[in-house]
Amino acid sequence: MRKWLVRVSVLLNITLALAATLLWFNWQSIVQNNFLKPGYDRWTTQFEVLSIQPGDIVFLGDSITEGGIWEELFPGLPTRNRGIGGDVTEGVLERLEQVTQGTPAKVFLLIGTNDLALSEKSPDEIAANIEAIVDAIRSQSPGTRIYVQSVLPRGAGFRAAVEALNRATRARISTKANWIDLYPLFLDTEDGSIRDEFSNDELHLMGAGYLNWRDAIAPHVHP
Repeated sequence: MRKWLVRVSVLLNITLALAATLLWFNWQSIVQNNFLKPGYDRWTTQFEVLSIQPGDIVFLGDSITEGGIWEELFPGLPTRNRGIGGDVTEGVLERLEQVTQGTPAKVFLLIGTNDLALSEKSPDEIAANIEAIVDAIRSQSPGTRIYVQSVLPRGAGFRAAVEALNRATRARISTKANWIDLYPLFLDTEDGSIRDEFSNDELHLMGAGYLNWRDAIAPHVHP
């Protein structure tokens, strides 16, 4: 009986180890297909019918952009929120025509932090996608002024990757778009994370964070 129990225990341990291994290698696909893709589709179908208009000021990016109440942060201006939680550079590229076909006056782009967390792309590969977004806007809507904003700090463990991404992005878009360096305005220089007063989860912004962001870009947003 004892040998039988040992064999069952070994078999269960092997099964659990295999399951854990498969989950580890497929977690990105699981998160993407079951959590992020449905939300992406819900937003893009709305954006398809709520089209951008000439003269609009578009905030384009992921959940950090999505969380901004831009019409209240910049009252009286024709702001449009085109942030989608969990979005990555490739997702923005796929839906970019929904923005450019309306020939907006300005686009404020903040994207890339999810690429660092959810993909195996290097900072330079992510920066290349950001450059491709800029190139596409310039091609599809030549009159649009483009502002690329640096990726914000997050948990301290991401500091090196975020800083590498920002360096690579700035170098790639320097002659193609306006660069706004938000990173140092949010950085806790003691531990390398985002400052506590701006975020309660080391990623997303609280009210003080949006006010800090607003104040930094206000000279570029206003006519």
